Amino acid sequence: MLHRFSHLFIFVFVTAFGMLCVLSFAADVPLDSVKHLFVQNPNSASLHSKNSNVTSNGSSDTLTTVETSPNIEVLQSYAETAKKEREEALLYRLAMSKALFEDRYDDLAQIVKDAEAYEQTAKVYPAFFANDRFLIRYFLKDFDYLCNMAFVSKLVIENEVYDEFQGTLYRKLRREIESGKLEETVKNIENESDRAFVYIILNSFFEKKKEVSSLIEKYKYQLTKEDQLKFLVERFWLKEELDENSYGAFSWGGGIVKSLGSLSDKIGLSPVMYLGIDFIRNDFLYEWGMDINGVQNKDPDSLQFYDMRWDFNFGYTFVKNKHVFLYGYGTVGFGMNAFNVRGKDSKDKSKDDLPYQFYPAFGAGAMVDLFFTDKGHFHNGLRFRAGFRSLFSGDVLKASGVRLYASIEWTLHEYTKKPVDFDYSFRENGVK
Repeated sequence: MLHRFSHLFIFVFVTAFGMLCVLSFAADVPLDSVKHLFVQNPNSASLHSKNSNVTSNGSSDTLTTVETSPNIEVLQSYAETAKKEREEALLYRLAMSKALFEDRYDDLAQIVKDAEAYEQTAKVYPAFFANDRFLIRYFLKDFDYLCNMAFVSKLVIENEVYDEFQGTLYRKLRREIESGKLEETVKNIENESDRAFVYIILNSFFEKKKEVSSLIEKYKYQLTKEDQLKFLVERFWLKEELDENSYGAFSWGGGIVKSLGSLSDKIGLSPVMYLGIDFIRNDFLYEWGMDINGVQNKDPDSLQFYDMRWDFNFGYTFVKNKHVFLYGYGTVGFGMNAFNVRGKDSKDKSKDDLPYQFYPAFGAGAMVDLFFTDKGHFHNGLRFRAGFRSLFSGDVLKASGVRLYASIEWTLHEYTKKPVDFDYSFRENGVK
């Protein structure tokens, strides 16, 4: 406790001594010097005191005048210019919108000319945004402008409408496309390639790339100018097709199993349920399969034999067309089999069940897919499967061997899509 009080006494003493020193020093410092430290204009070269008389005690009988920063005047001038340009640009856009809506194309041409002259001196607000300048040229029938790649390459394909002028532009152009007037208008373009190019470009403002790609495919023979065709392909081309070499499949069905060898003395024909999930890549088959079968044991007849298998099949597609697929495959996996007593309740049955046995499995098989219907990238059909697998049950039946199996399954193929490059081979001197 005494130690804490000693620290507190030292702190108070030092603080009081420091304050006395500062007050003593401040008494000798003129007030003007203090003001000079805190009242400075960083944008002025110096402070000017006009008609200032300092008394002997350091006080002044007049106020010190500080220069105003010239940046304030620049900002005010900029704000006034921006406001004036904004109002002027808005007037031009409203005037163009009104003339376009009323089909006054001669007036529209003059307003556009004045607006472009205004833009040459404007510093803040332009009169045209995004694609306005390009689209307005269509209504002014300035087809040379529409075919100029320097202007076309600056187009921004977007669906947003910013104001009334743009709304009028897009609505009017859409009506001309839907009514067929656009197709009639572009017939006035002398060059065949230019006609097709302008028609596709103007349609691209309202169509997705897939539809624009169809137009490119349709008019590719008319697009004789290589730079135009290349631009359209690079900007809009998007075509896909089903990848018949890579797809996924699912199958489910049932069949029968016939055991051979010493097992045939113990087990007869048995039903089987099969489930398969396939992945086919570049015609190679990767399948995960599972089947379950059960059959009554011949001796004694009160026992039921169960077998469950998990297999991996690796194979290849040997035949493939629109309706028929033929695969061959090898099998590796493992199985599980056991006996349990038939006709007893589940609580009592567990007491008489023999232990489960796990074993490796090997085999081979083949399957055929037949498709009768298809829709888009989904194909439905039937799968016929046949093959053989090894079976081991030494601890259960005291026998091993091979079982033959055959099944009929419903199958569903889902194809992935892959992009298709534009084919320039139709041109003798294709676009490079």
